[in-house]
Amino acid sequence: MDLIREEFGRVAYTHKTHEKAREECSRKAFVSQWVNIIFNALTFGGVLTSLQSENRAFLYVALGFATLTAGYTLYQLSFNPRQEAVEHREAAKSLLRIRDSYVHLLADVKGHALSAKEIRVRREELSTRAQEVYFTAPDTSSKAYRLAQRALKEQEDLTFSDEEIDKFLPRNLRKNACRR
Repeated sequence: MDLIREEFGRVAYTHKTHEKAREECSRKAFVSQWVNIIFNALTFGGVLTSLQSENRAFLYVALGFATLTAGYTLYQLSFNPRQEAVEHREAAKSLLRIRDSYVHLLADVKGHALSAKEIRVRREELSTRAQEVYFTAPDTSSKAYRLAQRALKEQEDLTFSDEEIDKFLPRNLRKNACRR
């Protein structure tokens, strides 16, 4: 049971780390998109101004903006945070399914619903599925791990009080339902 709990913990942390990495990549993609829009607008404005003015300084400013825009566009071709966010989202969703399966397995073990052989088979299946996701998932950063750690330990992202769960359930399924 301790090994299953350990593997569950690893999957839970990795799942949350991929969620945080996706958030970070999405933020980077958003900022990158706006920087690109601003550079293009400045370049276009500079070109229009230089065409309407005889002052060659405007032409050099437009050329500077065009150079920055081209350089930034080349930089963007090297990194694709939007695609990386999609990959982190896919990894997180796969790990969420595995994490939930570990919870079910732990409940079955605690309830003595499975034989030792069945427990071992299910644990090995879940471990294999997790390893497949780990192998194909994009790398995460130490920042994403720290954010996940804070979310899980301090903000208790994976925990719910009985009262919170009861709010989602019909009255007859609540743990703390009023007995009248």
